[in-house]
Amino acid sequence: MPSISVYEPPGCCSSGVCGPEVEESMAEFSAALAWAEKQGIEVARYNLSYQPAAFAENMDVRNAIDSDGMECLPLVMADDKIISKGVYLSRKALAEKAGIDAPEPTAKELETASNSSCCG
Repeated sequence: MPSISVYEPPGCCSSGVCGPEVEESMAEFSAALAWAEKQGIEVARYNLSYQPAAFAENMDVRNAIDSDGMECLPLVMADDKIISKGVYLSRKALAEKAGIDAPEPTAKELETASNSSCCG
């Protein structure tokens, strides 16, 4: 099984789902990552506000930020290979890019992810 690492822009919490108005793409992405973990895939999320060392220590992430600026975040890696820059992926897109078989998320999974905001 692949591992997935996500390098996210600065935010108010490490979940990536913050504030009183949760962005649907962020909620869907959080649900996709939770699903991936349930499949036995190792998932790591790094937020620039809380784990700057993770960004500095990864040469591929540093190079992406140097060449593309902060617009490359969120940056998603599968097995240490960059598979996405600058967007929160749907479960289908994440699965395709990471080489995982995945059904579409259920309404309950999306609702659970959108209700997980830490800030509002």
